[in-house]
Amino acid sequence: MSLLSVKNLKKYYSAGLIKKHYSVKALDGVSFDIEPGELFGVIGESGCGKTTLGLVLSRLERETSGEITFKGLKLSGTLKLDSDTRRQIQIIFQNPYESFDPRLRIEQSLLLPMRINRICDNDAERREKILGYMKDAGFEPPDAFLNRYPHELSGGQLQRISIIRAMLLKPTFLVADECVSMLDLSVRASVVNLLLDLVEREKTTVLFITHDLSLAGHVCDRIMVLYLGKTVELSTAKRIVESPLHPYTRILMSYSPSIFKKREKISVKKLDVETAIGSGCVFAPRCPYSFEKCVEQMPPLIEIEPSHSVACWLYLKT
Repeated sequence: MSLLSVKNLKKYYSAGLIKKHYSVKALDGVSFDIEPGELFGVIGESGCGKTTLGLVLSRLERETSGEITFKGLKLSGTLKLDSDTRRQIQIIFQNPYESFDPRLRIEQSLLLPMRINRICDNDAERREKILGYMKDAGFEPPDAFLNRYPHELSGGQLQRISIIRAMLLKPTFLVADECVSMLDLSVRASVVNLLLDLVEREKTTVLFITHDLSLAGHVCDRIMVLYLGKTVELSTAKRIVESPLHPYTRILMSYSPSIFKKREKISVKKLDVETAIGSGCVFAPRCPYSFEKCVEQMPPLIEIEPSHSVACWLYLKT
């Protein structure tokens, strides 16, 4: 049985004040399953719905419609979860400085959620566990860092502590939302490696959100490509990297020189949410291969090859 099942998930935001009102479809009919222990990647440009998906799945925002099931328990329809389910679903945010209370020392920020969730029997055991995680993350001596405030740490150090804070609660499902996008290139690898080491050790299932296709291709088992709230491609990371089908995925790859150094960059128009509102394919206004049917009807997500689904009329011609 899948750990997490998402069916026809929609999240709409109203927009427009004086002019005609319309809905921004941050998520528009997204469906997928995540298996236990899987590292499931979600990629796309800014505004494609990645972060909204993470917030909805971690129950920090309510969906407009759709069904979310976690370990057989229906989560959709309410943001109120029992304490154990809330503990099992954790999230790491993009900006670590916004996810820590600036008035609390690091040790307090790590101890408090452990107390609330009754991790370990007492503070002495909790502190011992914290010190072990800090050493694993390369903090030496760990006590010196525990006594600091968030502003006294670098972005890379604080993001590693964000990962530690989440993993100390023994989550079953972890949302990692662009967890290295704000960091210097020199420290990204160490932060990603820490995350991978801890989730592998604890057998944690991860939703890995990123705009970096090269990173997703290296660390994920499967990848879902989102564009304006729609799933346009879904397959194993290997297939997405080696045999991309959707034009949007190919464009993302052409701008990932770390993997695709020899791919020619494809020119497309800038993203315009309002021009994508209609009955046709959401990518049609930017697609260099679009034809008449693309602007008339949104293609369904169809399995073209084993374990490889795409929503594109180029592969669905009759």
